[in-house]
Amino acid sequence: MADKRCSPTYSEYMEPDPFAPTKEDPAAALFEPSRRDRKKLQTRDELIFHAARLFDAQGFDAVTTEQIAEAADVSQRTFFRHFPSKEAVLYADTDVLREQMRAAFDARPIDEAITLSVTHAMMAITNDYPNDRDLRYLQARLGSTSAALSAYARAVVQASWEHELTTAIAERLSVDPLEDAHPEILAGAAFSALRAATRQWFSNDGEGDLPEILRRALGAIARLDARVA
Repeated sequence: MADKRCSPTYSEYMEPDPFAPTKEDPAAALFEPSRRDRKKLQTRDELIFHAARLFDAQGFDAVTTEQIAEAADVSQRTFFRHFPSKEAVLYADTDVLREQMRAAFDARPIDEAITLSVTHAMMAITNDYPNDRDLRYLQARLGSTSAALSAYARAVVQASWEHELTTAIAERLSVDPLEDAHPEILAGAAFSALRAATRQWFSNDGEGDLPEILRRALGAIARLDARVA
């Protein structure tokens, strides 16, 4: 029986932007997306919604991009205008989370212990946990049964996040990551903590608090402070 934890649509996970212009703002019209842009966003959300629904019901490997497109009432060509693969649909928020992580790191004091800055950056990935809990569970469940999806999550999604964090650490420490291994080692340890926390959370059927589990896992790398100071 399919697990009922399923992501409805990523747009519902987004909290209201406090900096977005309001209807009373005379400049609001300048920021309003065009009808064409709204249609594109709607199509993207529908592809995400139907992909999650199909993955939840049938499993990741059994679903095709053609099925997702048909369920969203668009052509397969339209599907590929929005996403390069079905893996990318399930991880459609990869870039957003990477940007959140980097912004959280850059917002920390430059004289702060580097592992503390890394902890804050990693925790930013789980900022929307109350809203995207079902999505994270679906990703974990599908990844546990699909080698292709698991490989994508590690080689594409987490690799892009880890590269971003490595770069941020190197810039903070004013070192070349190709000559000094500390940034890559610390970023690698942080994402090992993320994977360990996710496995622990999933093994308990997603009943625990993922951010708190991640925070405890990240605490294990605090002793690296002396090495990267």
